[in-house]
Amino acid sequence: MGTLVLSAGRALAQATVPTFGARSELVVLSATAVDKGGRPIRDLKREEFRVFDEGRPQPIVHFTSSQDLRARVLLLVDASGSMNAAFNVTSSRMAAVQIMAALDPQDEVALAGFDSQYFGVVRFTRDRSLIQKGFTELKPFGATALHDALDHAARDLASWGEGRRAVVVITDGIDTASQITADEAIARSRALDVPIYTITVLSPLDDPRSEMFAGRERPAAATTGSAVLARYAALSGGAAFGVSDFRGLKVASDQVGAELKHQYRLGYDPPANPPRFRHIEVRSTRKGVLIRTRSGYTPPAS
Repeated sequence: MGTLVLSAGRALAQATVPTFGARSELVVLSATAVDKGGRPIRDLKREEFRVFDEGRPQPIVHFTSSQDLRARVLLLVDASGSMNAAFNVTSSRMAAVQIMAALDPQDEVALAGFDSQYFGVVRFTRDRSLIQKGFTELKPFGATALHDALDHAARDLASWGEGRRAVVVITDGIDTASQITADEAIARSRALDVPIYTITVLSPLDDPRSEMFAGRERPAAATTGSAVLARYAALSGGAAFGVSDFRGLKVASDQVGAELKHQYRLGYDPPANPPRFRHIEVRSTRKGVLIRTRSGYTPPAS
């Protein structure tokens, strides 16, 4: 199996999805709005968003709501040897099925896997049965290049232009073979505006929420890996979940699916500044609403 090829049908896809035009200098943000209980807010208007670049408010010049955009979700599944356990394999499939069930029929899903390499399994499709069938090609084996795979997946997804989008990675959180660091992969995903959702499949012994957790004094590699994935999610505008039983898996999958259905896209003209990393914050004027988006961007060198 080779690299996930996303070129087929791209011209048609870009013609049928709302875009922000040819103004490549715009800073474009994927944003998710949730209430204090973590439930998605579906009906925010442009005037209820506030964007701050290095603390300074910026006019929103382009806005699309969740109802206007179809979604493209890239499921990235750990197929390395460390996932060769019944709970891990079953969890990956269950999470994918539940996330797809929460999406709308017009939303598209692709499936990719990784061990020491990243590889494509199913191209973007509306046919959910093809994704489920694709799981039969994922045979746990070999080392784990998690950070490399996340970097590759974010670049693949970003090549599809506008629309709601996210990478959902299902893994045990352990990396043994990547060529790039977590910080490098995180920096690249933020620049691409690709929210990353992480579902880390843990043993109860490695899950801080479990009564059986045994890593308070000496955290296991899986516990440490889960914390790294939480950074990916927070800085890219996604969300992170650690699960060690099927109940937790269902809660995580349902929330990921619900958020992917209600993603906003905002665009603004960045201030003229040197090409260094700039912090972004997005707020809502509606009381009790939290907005999640990527933490910043680096302007291109002029």
